[in-house]
Amino acid sequence: MKKTVNIFSLVLLLCTGISCKKVLDLQPTSSFSTNTVWTDPALIQVFVNQIYKESVFAFKDGGFGWGSQTDELYSNFNWCHENTYVLGQATPDNQGSSFPLNYSSTLNYWTTLYSTIQKTNQFFQNVAQADTVGHGAQLNNMKGEVHFLRALCYFELLNRFGGVPLITKVYTANDNTFNESRATWDQTRDFILTDIAAAAAILPKSYSSTDNYGKATLGAALALKSRLLLYAASPTYNTGNDAGRWQAASDAAKAVIDLGQYSLHGTSSTYNTIFTDFFNSEVILSRVFNATVQEDRYNTLYRDLSPNGYNGYSAYNVLEQMVEDFDMADGTPFNWATSGANPYQNRDPRFYADILFNGSPFQGRGAQFYEGGLDSKESPLSPWNASKTGYTMRKMVDESYNFNIQPYSACQWVSFRLAEIYLNYAEAQAALGNSAQALLYLNKIRDRAGMPAITATGAALTDAIRHERRIELCFEGHRYFDLRRWGMAEIGSKDGLGITITPTSPANTSFTYKVVTMQKRTWVPSFYYYPIPRKEIQINPNLKQNPNYN
Repeated sequence: MKKTVNIFSLVLLLCTGISCKKVLDLQPTSSFSTNTVWTDPALIQVFVNQIYKESVFAFKDGGFGWGSQTDELYSNFNWCHENTYVLGQATPDNQGSSFPLNYSSTLNYWTTLYSTIQKTNQFFQNVAQADTVGHGAQLNNMKGEVHFLRALCYFELLNRFGGVPLITKVYTANDNTFNESRATWDQTRDFILTDIAAAAAILPKSYSSTDNYGKATLGAALALKSRLLLYAASPTYNTGNDAGRWQAASDAAKAVIDLGQYSLHGTSSTYNTIFTDFFNSEVILSRVFNATVQEDRYNTLYRDLSPNGYNGYSAYNVLEQMVEDFDMADGTPFNWATSGANPYQNRDPRFYADILFNGSPFQGRGAQFYEGGLDSKESPLSPWNASKTGYTMRKMVDESYNFNIQPYSACQWVSFRLAEIYLNYAEAQAALGNSAQALLYLNKIRDRAGMPAITATGAALTDAIRHERRIELCFEGHRYFDLRRWGMAEIGSKDGLGITITPTSPANTSFTYKVVTMQKRTWVPSFYYYPIPRKEIQINPNLKQNPNYN
């Protein structure tokens, strides 16, 4: 049985007996100095859980929305306004600031993230008021959690905007002016590292009670440090190729590995259980949504990702260039000239776990993306929900769950996992010239996937590691930021490709395939960063807009 209870459900449970408006309302913020929330550890935990809910992004916010701005995915319904970017239309004037759980929001989140940072600062300002008798360990652990969550919020800002204002004070209703200037990229990195260090000094390696699963741990803090320092060492942010930065990235990744707390989960035939087995050995931090109350676009994942012929929404469609980048089972690249008659045979085992393609067995039948098929645009079943590319996502979908009976179900978003850390370490070791160590950890992942070992060195090894990240971490929110830190974001902005599949037999058992352009895209160099919303510049004249935005 899957464990579905975690800290995020506590917000709902406690709010049934307490006015959430009174507990979580931040206006006016000065009222918290006398509010009973700060003298009751249970209410403080509710407050901290709300910070988790706003800062640990998931599914469309944490992965699919980013993938839809790259050569991974096409967003069928533009839920996060991804097309504003892929069509080259993003400006400081069309950046929404909706709450992250509003599925009509954009991914800009400047205002939202600073609102959450305000909560973290309120926590530190007021938590000392709590009665520590019998609750000292719990309160101390919450301090570690909030240091981690503030670091995570600033990391999200750094990824979107570069260096940002570093706010630690609590703004109140009496503050009418805002004049904070932006820190540099490196200063923002160092600020985040300070919070991570504070979190790591407090947080435990693990929790004995399953009720605490989903809370930040030492491993989560160190995993965030690993990702941050890998970015800092990468070409875009390390223009002088400082070996010291690569060594720091290597050390940070190795620190997670050396905890001995995590191991790769599953095999080539059970790969998808990384995401459907909650809190398994590979997971460092995840967010599990329960099936008690519907949270649309979050615990409706299985419905949203499945094809229309199953009454799904086909919300995110896999692009043809992503499909083609999965190698053959023998490790050679896919080639239409040699494999075009049966393009989906003898591929990397992860291909079958990650992508639904024509003929793929799913919920009792083969998927029918061919023209006129049940999962096509000509289907009698919700054709408006059909995939536009001829593929949908299988990764993270528990196909044993019948979403036609109940559209929402327990599901897990994995924020950090060991495979990423192995790839972080391999990339840093390769940059330092330590090919043997890089290959050791790269091939641990390939061995789990059932793929042959890599033996490359030098630039070829770096390319192999980058390719492995594309495959192993697809749809998990990495590709967008990887391309930017490597200085090649335009690669992910080429026109979106799909496949047209035409039956050539009456029984629909043989087909011809034609690669087609299904979305014209426009690359704009300013899109290495998001624009700061215009209204934020107007409020604070000391804010400087990102380059090439008017």
